[in-house]
Amino acid sequence: MRVANIRAQDASIRLPDDDEEEQEEEDWEVFSTPDDKQSSGGGHAPRPEALNTQEALPLRGNTLGFLGPTNPFRLKLYLLLSHSYSDPILLLLILLTAVVFVVQASRTILLPADQSTPSPQVGYFHVWEDYALFVLYILFTIESLARICTSGFVFDPEVSTSALFTVPSFRSSPSGFTSVPTGSLSAADVRDNIPRPNSLGRGLSFKKFYKSLAQPFTLIESTTPVPFERAPVESSTSRIEKRYAPAAHPTYPQAQPHPRSGSRFRSTSERTFFSKALRSDVPASENEVIALPFRLNIQLSRRKLARNVPYLRQSWGRIDFIAVFAFWVSFILASVGVERGTYHIGVFRALSVLRIARLLAISSGTTTIMHSLKVARPLLSSVAYFVVFAVVFFSIIGVQSFKGSLRRNCYLLPTLGEAQTQLSTFCGGHINATTLQPSPYIQLDGSPGDTVKGFICPLGQTCQEGQGASSGVESFDTVWQSTLQVIVIASANTWSNVMYQTMGAEYFASCFFFVACILVLNFWLINLFVAVITNTFSAIRAETQKSAFGAAPLGFLVEERDESWPVDERHSGQNTLKLFYAYTRWGWIFLALASLVVLATATANMSSLHQEILYKSELFLTIAFDVEIFLRIAAELPAWRVFFRHGNNWIDMALAFGSSVIQIPAIQQSEVYPWLTIFPIARFYRVILEFPRMKPLLLTVFGNLYGLANMTLFLMLVNFLAALVAIQLIQGDMSGDTTMNFGQFWNSFLAVYQILSSENWTTVLYDATVAELALGQAVIVATFLSCWLLFANFIVLQMFIAVINENFSVAEEAKKEKQASNYWARHRSQPEVTHSRWIRRLNPYRWFKADPITVKVENLPSTLVLPMRESVVQGYSPPREERKDSLMRAISKRARHAPSKSITMLQRLFMGNTKTNEFPLIELRQAKAKLAERDVVEDDTEQYLEILAGMNQDDLVAEALDDAMQERRARKADFIKDHPTYDKTFWLFSQRNGLRRLCQKIVRPAGGERIFGTAPDMVAHTIFQLLVFLTIIGGIITEIIAPPIYRRNYYLLYGPHRSTWFNIAEAAFGFALFLEFLIKVVADGFFFTPNAYARSIWNVIDFVILMGILANIGLTWWLVGTASRFIQALKALRALRLITLIDQMRNTFKDLFISGVIRILDAAVLAILYLIPFSVWGTNIFAGLMNECNDTSVQGIGDCTGEYVNTIYGNSFGFLVPRAWNNPSPSTTFSFDNFRASMLILFEIISLEGWIDVMSVAMSITGAGQQPQTNASQAYALFFVIYNLLGGIIILTLFVSIIIGNFSSKTGSAFLTRPQRQWIDLEKLIKRQKPSKRPHIRPTSPLRAWCYDIAVRKHGWWSRAMTLLFIMQIMVLMTETFGSQVATEDFRQDFSLFMTSIYMLDIIVRFYGLGWESFRDNGWNIFDVIVASGSFTATIIVQSGSTNLTIQQLQKLFLVCIAFKLVQRVDSLNQLFKTTRASLPVILNLLGLWLVVFLFFAIMYMEVFGMTKWFSGESNTQNYQSMGSALLMLAFMSTGEGWNQYMHDYATVYPRCTYAAGNIAETDCGSIAWAFSLFIAWNLLSMYIISNMFTGVVVENFSYVFQSTGGAKSITRREMRSLKKVWTEFSNTKTGQLERQNIGPFLARLDGVFETRIYPPQQSVHAILAGCQDNSKKATKTGGVNLKKLNNILNRVDYNSIRKRRNTYSRLYHEARILSLRSGGLSFTDMLLLLAHHKLIDDREALVLRDLVVRQETNRLVADLVNLDRVRSLLRMISQRRKYLLEREKVMNRGQYYIPLDIPAIFVHSSPATPPPTISRDITSPRSEYETGQSDYESNSPSPSPRILVSPSELPATDRSFRSSLQRTRRVSDVSMLSADMSQSYWRERSRSPEPEDEGDMMSSLQQSIWGGKCRSSRKSDTLSSIPSQQK
Repeated sequence: MRVANIRAQDASIRLPDDDEEEQEEEDWEVFSTPDDKQSSGGGHAPRPEALNTQEALPLRGNTLGFLGPTNPFRLKLYLLLSHSYSDPILLLLILLTAVVFVVQASRTILLPADQSTPSPQVGYFHVWEDYALFVLYILFTIESLARICTSGFVFDPEVSTSALFTVPSFRSSPSGFTSVPTGSLSAADVRDNIPRPNSLGRGLSFKKFYKSLAQPFTLIESTTPVPFERAPVESSTSRIEKRYAPAAHPTYPQAQPHPRSGSRFRSTSERTFFSKALRSDVPASENEVIALPFRLNIQLSRRKLARNVPYLRQSWGRIDFIAVFAFWVSFILASVGVERGTYHIGVFRALSVLRIARLLAISSGTTTIMHSLKVARPLLSSVAYFVVFAVVFFSIIGVQSFKGSLRRNCYLLPTLGEAQTQLSTFCGGHINATTLQPSPYIQLDGSPGDTVKGFICPLGQTCQEGQGASSGVESFDTVWQSTLQVIVIASANTWSNVMYQTMGAEYFASCFFFVACILVLNFWLINLFVAVITNTFSAIRAETQKSAFGAAPLGFLVEERDESWPVDERHSGQNTLKLFYAYTRWGWIFLALASLVVLATATANMSSLHQEILYKSELFLTIAFDVEIFLRIAAELPAWRVFFRHGNNWIDMALAFGSSVIQIPAIQQSEVYPWLTIFPIARFYRVILEFPRMKPLLLTVFGNLYGLANMTLFLMLVNFLAALVAIQLIQGDMSGDTTMNFGQFWNSFLAVYQILSSENWTTVLYDATVAELALGQAVIVATFLSCWLLFANFIVLQMFIAVINENFSVAEEAKKEKQASNYWARHRSQPEVTHSRWIRRLNPYRWFKADPITVKVENLPSTLVLPMRESVVQGYSPPREERKDSLMRAISKRARHAPSKSITMLQRLFMGNTKTNEFPLIELRQAKAKLAERDVVEDDTEQYLEILAGMNQDDLVAEALDDAMQERRARKADFIKDHPTYDKTFWLFSQRNGLRRLCQKIVRPAGGERIFGTAPDMVAHTIFQLLVFLTIIGGIITEIIAPPIYRRNYYLLYGPHRSTWFNIAEAAFGFALFLEFLIKVVADGFFFTPNAYARSIWNVIDFVILMGILANIGLTWWLVGTASRFIQALKALRALRLITLIDQMRNTFKDLFISGVIRILDAAVLAILYLIPFSVWGTNIFAGLMNECNDTSVQGIGDCTGEYVNTIYGNSFGFLVPRAWNNPSPSTTFSFDNFRASMLILFEIISLEGWIDVMSVAMSITGAGQQPQTNASQAYALFFVIYNLLGGIIILTLFVSIIIGNFSSKTGSAFLTRPQRQWIDLEKLIKRQKPSKRPHIRPTSPLRAWCYDIAVRKHGWWSRAMTLLFIMQIMVLMTETFGSQVATEDFRQDFSLFMTSIYMLDIIVRFYGLGWESFRDNGWNIFDVIVASGSFTATIIVQSGSTNLTIQQLQKLFLVCIAFKLVQRVDSLNQLFKTTRASLPVILNLLGLWLVVFLFFAIMYMEVFGMTKWFSGESNTQNYQSMGSALLMLAFMSTGEGWNQYMHDYATVYPRCTYAAGNIAETDCGSIAWAFSLFIAWNLLSMYIISNMFTGVVVENFSYVFQSTGGAKSITRREMRSLKKVWTEFSNTKTGQLERQNIGPFLARLDGVFETRIYPPQQSVHAILAGCQDNSKKATKTGGVNLKKLNNILNRVDYNSIRKRRNTYSRLYHEARILSLRSGGLSFTDMLLLLAHHKLIDDREALVLRDLVVRQETNRLVADLVNLDRVRSLLRMISQRRKYLLEREKVMNRGQYYIPLDIPAIFVHSSPATPPPTISRDITSPRSEYETGQSDYESNSPSPSPRILVSPSELPATDRSFRSSLQRTRRVSDVSMLSADMSQSYWRERSRSPEPEDEGDMMSSLQQSIWGGKCRSSRKSDTLSSIPSQQK
């Protein structure tokens, strides 16, 4: 906290700390428009002069304790820092520092080949760059000291250091500091700004010291000092909303910079070429430009200086301090010879690079990106905590399960005197040379292991433990090493290597750990970062109407149009050249294509003639395009300047100029010419724009080109800084044999970029970490590289998704219009046609004229809607009575035949869930009748509901639509009767045929309901579907048991014959599917019948699958053992039947694949078009340069002859091999020698797989025909960096964005406004809540009461102690290492036993306190019972000496599961866990569909490649010979792992394999066609589509971003617990529902955000009476109440507020009564939703139109009931008042009251009083509240008046009845009988508060309404009742 003392006024004004104010000021600069700045005076609007001061002091307080505000030294420093040249000079020094760092890093420094460690160095100065850096950092140090002296170091200048030892008084101010004015803050602000110490400071003895220490650091939010007007936000806002909330104007003048300080930069109104080219979409004004570099940074720096912000309270100040401090530490260490001595300490030198981190603010765009990340930082941090927790959890499992596993390798025993050779195969045992039986592995001490497992080394080898892979870094031996491996798995790159190594050392089941880890971390949790970034940046865009990636405002995309020839409006005359060019336009497009084709014909071995043709063709095309440019310029004459106004003309002219320049012979014969061929190649963009659908897609992807450019620049800058940090940390520690050795800057840049792309990033990680093991920096280097991967790959790269996703998003202002149009299109559209149009067109019965038969009127309804006669719709539902009868029959049959739960579960599996959670309109209409039936006592209510139901027009509309459906049914029935054979299957089986009726009971029809047939029996149909499902599963199991290798061995053993068990099984299962087909065809026909089999697309797919299966079975029986690959591959079609059989898979397949296939194909076409020009460019650059000799000792192709000795293991076992000059094969064979080969390898590496290998080969080029050398030509890497950046990042990101867009469009979330999205997520949150089933009464037994208190207190001492024990248990588990001591193991076992014992005691205490019913209701309690009992039992068994491996693993598993308790006990983890769990059902559906696709491809791979020989990448576990290994191979290839390597391996053909013509069983060759087809298909389908669908699912279902805002933010865990406690008190213990009679008491007990009482607690009867007590004698007659005090209290009551609260209560109460009619009570979820509608949201803003219509119907009914209650209350009041007057008159007539004559009598007459201030209308008045200008139904609830739910602009003009029904008005009454305390509102002083509504006025209004009759009858009855009294 900082305080500003103004001399002129003795006042203290608080200035906000920089952490918050800096962000808000920067956001103002970044996200403000020029109009905003101009309106605020250029960013500094004049502030209101609340204090009469002459001038604000430039300096405040004392800095460093002794430099006062008038100190000359401090003033001079201030003047120096505020000088106009200070900041520009400082930035120039930063740029100079960056240049010096780059020059210093450009020198190649490598570890000498003859040394294992670098030579020690003493001293800092070795090169001139060291001297330059020394001088620069002296200047930086001076600058830092000057800022510290001017503004302070840590504390505010006006906060004394003695404040550290002073306990503040919290009595004077709610915030705890007397110097903070609270007058301008609201109560909520003061409450929110109270500093709360963390849990460590609660209840401890050093609480006072903690407060004293925290006082100077305590930050209290305040308003931003930059005034600007923004749109108002809700009271409960998120961090994003607060960031851009309107700033209150402070009451002090802002301290301005010194008059000498001024800007030396160009005015922002001056436009430049680049500002025009790089603007975002559409500028807000012509004056908007992109700011000069560092402009925002300089402005913010000056503002902080003017406000005296302490140095370490600035973000850049903290970074600068770390950098400067680290530099001087490294200088001292280097000077004394410690920095690079025996051990290296490079971390300080690396941190000094952060001084140039301000380069990230070089432009307004990068500054905007950084501040967008700051906005997302809280959510990113929360997600990061959750991900870290998951990583730690898996790390503990890894170290518990696999410690020491990766140390075991097979060793080759010496045979010829050589040393023992370590092999790369991991193992768990070996064959004993004596017994020839498997033996356990050999441990480090020479003793045998526990058991034999994993891979068994063959005879001649031993399995023993060693150092491990990568010198032990790649292992699970410790927690940090295990964490490193889990991060590798989470990155989804090189994780398969670790998995197969672990499987070889352990068991095949070990793969489940890795698969679970990749699914949870990579496919699920890591995608949360994408969800946070996309949703948060989208929220920023919606909030600010500006891109989160650029300061310029957003605009709409330009519609697609012909941009070739813009017309100049000033010249309307026709130009002949322009017409000529328009006619020849396609010719120029053809020439652009020809230019690319000519260059694509180049090859590595082309002849001289071919080269001459290429040269002349290029020359001709170059001249042609030069002529085109001149022609286009001449065509614009005389307005030739028009040509230069369009970007495409500039691009074409630049390409023509570049293409012409490179034709110069000197350039053409140079080495740079291949690179310059990009000019003619780039003309291909004109061809791409002519492809269908490509131009709109390109406009969408690159619509925000400014944002993409900013993001690319930010990525390069971040990579640049990481490269400099890495080179300062590692340079000189690695040898030159490693490609990525950090020897110089460009190599370091490539290394960190490789990690950013995650491709083979572990190679860099392990090489650098192993090199630093001997130097002591291994942990630091591994941590730095891992953190860089996490930040760069999981955050920075994902921001590209947000950039492109911005272009796919719908504008906020257009979302509601889109919702309305979609709703009315769906509402007015005809029922969906379920069959294909081509079947209807081919129907022969349409071409034959039927016998003329008149329309059968008896089949038509009497109320036929004539306009619907003209519509011809084929599918519809049966009449209501028939549907009801069929439903009752189905229910009765279900009750007789099978248990309901089993049948229901199977029906949901095969037919989906027919139930819905919606509250349909018809149910609302029926509720009126139900209410009347149940409330038989309330005659008025029943009469009213009958009247209202008779007047309701919506029922008539519904009946009219149903009648239209019946008419279509009748027309269809007439057509069938006119064509009798039309409804006969095979023209034989009629509807009366018994066989057909039986078949119809079993299967469902394809084209809608059957008209004359038999309805399907749901039980029989479900059982039939189950049999089909079992048939499909049986066929898959048969394939799993009998793969090709099994069948071949079977034939070799028993001979080839047809009657094998697998052939018979496949035939039986195939016949079952054929029988299903026959049953469906007999039931409804095949083609030309009303419900034909072919009318369903799913049946068509089933038919294709069936034909494939029958072909496979028939040909397999015919060609025994010799069937081709194609025939055998047809077996895989069985798996696809699961998709068509299971309803959820059908829906998922339709939603994810079919609905978005067009856009996905568009992205695929764009990717292919992107490949073509780069393939041509790569061919021109690398053709003939990448070949190498297999003997690395030769110099070139001339020496690559003869033979050489090749060795496999070290220098042993050499054999002669012929030398060969061939294409490189690091992981896969490739080349750029021709266009085809170039396009193939570029297609492979666009998936980011293998691109590092290709780039490494390119970097090793030494020349044509020369042997490559490592890093000989590192400049060639530029091609692959550009290709990877544009292709591997943007193209892959495009797929993700398209899939996210498909999801959002399909689910409708793309058209949701922000309040609607918040409501949907709040609704999800509410539906996850369950009521607490605690005992209603606290137990009376002391022991059980103590246990009960322990169980219900979530933050009590017992709960905190248990949490501490859980944390200790996790820490103990993390101490486990490989080779730990026996004592340590005993301690862990003893502590685990102690921990589990306490855990069991905790469970017993909670169980005894809560009871079984309440205990089992919480799922965490069940989890506790399982985990605690399991861990306790397993620990006891292990402690007793058991060596059973299974028991030990179970004990470890149970102990690790204790870590999940932290998820329950930490609020942030618990909320994230629940949020991520919300997306679990959709993820499981997608996983199920993915599993079916897995099975399909696994069977196909097995059948095609099951007997292909292994090549470079295959092993005993990596092959396609079994289902398990095939599924595992497909799993890791889905992440892009090594798929292209295996593709080339399985493309092996003769002569590299054995080929037997005509006998596929004896052939071990692969197939080029099959390999390329299957692997590419799987790569596209699984990696590009399905894998990215997980991202789309998580992004769409991740609601944590929006749950942290809006109404969900108000529902804290404390509020929810309070609500559950009240619910438990009033709900029915048996049903769990709130009964109708308890609704009122329940609502009266609610508090907090859910409070619904009419009067606040301080205005209740008891509170008012307590404040009016008077014990004097005068108050004896009034019962001890002081009437004067009572009147004063009542006069202070805000009756408008009370009226609104009563309206809210009335509507809430009546709606709760209506909802209780559904099941006799209200569920907890229904009540929560009801409270949310009335207390948390605005229905008009939060509900989508579909729900809004339903909500409107509900509100109409509620409003009518509320007004009915008010009218009844009024009538009862009138009746009671008249009775009172009559009784008083009787008493007065009898003379009981004596009235003195001198005192006038006061009589109360019912004459009209003053009209109320609000205009009231009759409850049936048609006038709208918009006409009256005032709604008398207002409420303080966020829910609006129920009549105005949809604005007229959002509804079509055609639906007048619907719109008019939304604008009904109601009368407001002050009397209601709903609450007992309502009568208090009438006992008030009339002179001060008149009656809001007059009795006469209300009665006159009622006489004109439907209540007039009731009123007249009531008056008549009162008059009749009063006659006898008057006569008496």
